[in-house]
Amino acid sequence: MMNSSHWENTYSSKAVHERSWSESGISDSLSELIASEISKQDTIIDIGGGSSTFVDSLLSDGFEHVFVLDISRTAINEAQRRTGSMGTRVSWIVEDVLAWKPLTKFDYWNDRAVFHFLIDPIDQRKYVDQVREATKSGSHIVIATFSPNGPEACSGLPVQRWSAQQLSALFADFCTVVSHTEYKHVTPWGSSQSFMRLHVKRN
Repeated sequence: MMNSSHWENTYSSKAVHERSWSESGISDSLSELIASEISKQDTIIDIGGGSSTFVDSLLSDGFEHVFVLDISRTAINEAQRRTGSMGTRVSWIVEDVLAWKPLTKFDYWNDRAVFHFLIDPIDQRKYVDQVREATKSGSHIVIATFSPNGPEACSGLPVQRWSAQQLSALFADFCTVVSHTEYKHVTPWGSSQSFMRLHVKRN
């Protein structure tokens, strides 16, 4: 399971510019969503959305059914303050993704760096089962993790690094690979981290 107290402490004790995963401006998750050509009426969930700017972009672009899930209430509160009145259109969920009971079938599942914190194969399988439960035929699933060239830890926690082939194998029985990309995330203090983004589609 995810460590809720760790993430509450992390978001409470560090400012945005002190968190390695912070983005400036447009989220690097947006390009993949645009390429998927989903409609403004489709349902989108950002897993581990925290204080990511992805939700800001979705709201500004007129997406109507946006959900953000994070294990940290502090992170969700920060995003709500930042998005202001626009954020009242978002369904905010404070939950551990592994324990959450999804009530909606999502057209687009976005995870920018939650999955690589799941280092126990049992938790990894629970996550895949959650994706299966919360999506439907035709849904897009986009997961970004540290690549094999990325860091071995983040925010004081160990991570599992993934290649596209390793990650896609977990979803192979109900998804088809759309694309995979290795890219660099630049931290607020200018260092570079290697990520891998996998995009699959429900069969």
